[in-house]
Parts: sequence; C-alpha cells; structure tokens
Amino acid sequence: MPSTPPASKATSTVNVSLRECRLVTGRVLRALGVPRGAVPAARDTTVVAQALGLDALRRLHDDADTLRATAALRCHRRTDGPDTEVDARGRHALVAAPDLLDLAVALTHRHVKARITVTDAARPELLDVLPVQAADFGVALTVGDGGRVLDCAPLRDPAPAAESPLDHVLRHGLDVSADLWWSLFHLGNEALTPDSDLSRQHTGRSVFDESGRIVGEVGEDWADRSSGKAPAPTLSDGR
Repeated sequence: MPSTPPASKATSTVNVSLRECRLVTGRVLRALGVPRGAVPAARDTTVVAQALGLDALRRLHDDADTLRATAALRCHRRTDGPDTEVDARGRHALVAAPDLLDLAVALTHRHVKARITVTDAARPELLDVLPVQAADFGVALTVGDGGRVLDCAPLRDPAPAAESPLDHVLRHGLDVSADLWWSLFHLGNEALTPDSDLSRQHTGRSVFDESGRIVGEVGEDWADRSSGKAPAPTLSDGR
C-alpha cells in the first residue's frame, strides 16, 4: 500500500479494500495500546460498524486519546444472572463491544432471555453494531437507550441469508474520507518498528550474537558471513 495517495487520485474520498481497512485499523488499535489478544475482535467490530454506516473510523480517529487511556482496562460485571449490569469503566464501545457480545451469547445460551445494562461506555451508540454480530451466534439482540440496554434472546426463524457487512466490503470496498484515511494510516504506522538498516534485515529467521543483537538472517549468504571461528549464533523465527 502506498504511503501517500497517488497524485492522479486526488479526490475527497478513497475506496479501501477489506484487507487494507483491517490492516490499518489493527495497526491503529495496537498503536493505541489495545492488548494484542483483543485487537482482532475490536478490529473486525470497527470494520463492521463502519460498513453499517456508524462512522466508526471517524470515532476511532477522534477518540484516540480515550482509547489510549482505557485500552488496558477490563469491563466489570456488577451482577450475575440473566439481568446483569456491566460497568465499562470508560472503555470505548469499539473495544468493549466484543466482550459484551461474548457475554450476551453466553447469557442467552444459559438463560434463554437476558438483559445487559451497560454503564460508562464511551460512544455507546456504536453498540448498534452488536445485533448484526450476535445474529452470527444465533442470538437476537436489540439495543435500547442509546446503547445502554442490550436485550437478548434466541434467534427464531432467521431471515434468508443476506450479504453480510464484511461480504459487502469484500466485494465493493469502503469509501472513506481521504483526509481521515491517511491520518489513520500514519497513526497506525506508530505500531511498526522504526525504519532502519537493521529493521530492513529483520525478516524471517534471525541470527543473534551472544549479546542478543541481530547480526544477520539465515539465507544463502549467511554461510559465508558466519565462517571462521565466530561463536555459534542463536536462531529465532523473528515472528
């Protein structure tokens, strides 16, 4: 992906593929400190929300400070049973939504009907993404009170399979404001290793010296470089 938009496409919007959107969104979430294990679910929640017209990418950009400040927090479940209250502790809805989805599915399978009351979530209106995601797990989820109440029940007589939001993006891409897209692109680059001669070598199986420095990569040229009486290197997959 080019780091700047081509001069021939100096338009107000860019059409990005599903792969590009997931890649950049994932990098942004990592740059903002979202734990690695939570990134894939939050990334796909953001892409689905964007495909649904919830302007999730704009929220991801504009709320970067909130996301960074609360990324390491966990939601706190105050009560047990089919009616439960969850304190999001200020977490952004794009990051809290996957946890709430897991809870909604678990409560529905255990109690048939359930209600989750969500407090202190940033941008709770983005939880409107949950009904689409819950349907994939056989749960009919409705969102009320601006994203603060989630009512859950088994999905009965599901409608004929339609094109999912991700399928739509896969086929047609996403139209995104060019300024917004390139701002997210450069923010996401903060998650990457800074460019250097060493970083450009660090692909594949790495060779370390006794001090832990990367001194080369396993390849056709390493046999010549490592010949002699040098200490045996340590190998790492570098992934």
